[in-house]
Amino acid sequence: MTTTDPRRAAVDPVTSARFAADVAEPKFGQYFLIHFLGLSIDYLDDEKVCTVHLPFAQHLCNAGGGVHGGVLSTVLDISMGHACNRFLSAGSTIEMQMRFVRPVRSDVTATGRIIHGGRRIVQLASQMRDDTERLVATANGSWFRHDSP
Repeated sequence: MTTTDPRRAAVDPVTSARFAADVAEPKFGQYFLIHFLGLSIDYLDDEKVCTVHLPFAQHLCNAGGGVHGGVLSTVLDISMGHACNRFLSAGSTIEMQMRFVRPVRSDVTATGRIIHGGRRIVQLASQMRDDTERLVATANGSWFRHDSP
């Protein structure tokens, strides 16, 4: 499990950036964005899924008051990438398709899972739900396995 301190990371953008810069490391699961966004990352080994929790923060919102789509895309990407890394191998995103269902104005959780674990290319999917369990976004993606022949 990778966990940050969401309360400390989501206070304001300057505090978030300083906190992330102080604790980030250039290794898997400890990089700047995880700490800046205040993400909590958990694994359900029996289901082979990765859940990524994003706490709501005003400084992550667009002019309409919802969390920016780029932030949501990042969380969806992380949920799939961490599932790939935990249950198959390290990988790199080749492509992603996102669907945004409704604006996000609360905490959200993305659940990433492997759809097909190929020898070179892995197909993954993620669903993001808000704090009332409503679907807010989905993603599908392909990852290149770093351990491929």
